Amino acid sequence: MIKNVLAYAAVLDIDAAIRWYTMLLGRGPDKQPMEGLAEWKFEAGGWLQVNKSNLAGRSSITLVETDIEERLKILTKASITPKNVMKGQGVSVIIISDPDGNQIVFAQGGDENHGSVR
Repeated sequence: MIKNVLAYAAVLDIDAAIRWYTMLLGRGPDKQPMEGLAEWKFEAGGWLQVNKSNLAGRSSITLVETDIEERLKILTKASITPKNVMKGQGVSVIIISDPDGNQIVFAQGGDENHGSVR
């Protein structure tokens, strides 16, 4: 039985990535279990791993958001311009890229059938 999931972003410069993801997530990593790897744990479960790799720029991560409008304000304040913003009854999303070109999607579901977090 699967109990959890790890999202993975491959980056070229782990130190620069830790600074950027710290700014994006509002806190530093929860763990750095080995050289070239940083991990953030989320309240409802799941982890985000940022790892130095030659696969940088090929990752796509979806983060379930509780307040998409607030996330948009945070991104604007941080001078991060979304590539796309889509608002719908079922799901609303904001798509950005990290400095290595990895896609990051913030998604908020409109009801419990679409990944809404309570």
